[in-house]
Amino acid sequence: MSNIDLTMLRQMRSGRVGNYVIPGLTSWVIGAKHDGGCVRMFYCEREHQEPITPHSHRFDFQCLVLRGRVTNRKWTFVYGQRGDLFAKSALVFSDMGKYEKRAPVVGRYEFADEVFKEGEWYSMKAHEIHSIFFGAQTEVLFFEGPSTTDTSVILEPYVDNEVIPTFEVRPWMFKKEGSAAA
Repeated sequence: MSNIDLTMLRQMRSGRVGNYVIPGLTSWVIGAKHDGGCVRMFYCEREHQEPITPHSHRFDFQCLVLRGRVTNRKWTFVYGQRGDLFAKSALVFSDMGKYEKRAPVVGRYEFADEVFKEGEWYSMKAHEIHSIFFGAQTEVLFFEGPSTTDTSVILEPYVDNEVIPTFEVRPWMFKKEGSAAA
C-alpha cells in the first residue's frame, strides 16, 4: 500500500501476543490501549487452515488489509430447514482467553464469505457472528471500538441432540511478550 508506511507502523507495535487463537497469528497494540478501544496490528505468518469457532465480539470493529488476503465468513440465523444446526452460547469475558460459558440455544445458521485484499476495508458490529481466515504473510490494521458489552457469543455444531464442543482455549494460545512462545 503506497499511502501507508508499514515500517513506521511496525515500529509503533507493542504488547506482542503470539498464536492469537490460531498458530502463527500475532497481535500487537499500536499506540496506547484505553477504555475507548484500541488499534491492533495482526500478522499471520502462515496460510491459516485451522477453523475458528464462529463468534461475535464485545465491540464494533473496522479492519484495513495492509498486505495479503482475509476471508471473513459471516454467519446468520435462518428459519426453516436451511442452514445447519448450531448451539449458540454466550461467553462472559473475564480476561484474554478466559470466559464463562452460558447455556446454549439451538438454531439454524448459514454463512457467506467475503474476501478482502490489500487496501480493502471490512467491518462488523458487536452482535454479528463471524469466523475468519488469513492468507500467509497477511497484515491487518484492526480498529477495535469501545466495548459495548462484556458478553460475546459462539456457535458450536449441534448433532444428534448434543453440542459438539469446538470452542476451546489451548495452552499454546495467547502467548504474551516475554513468555516461552513469544
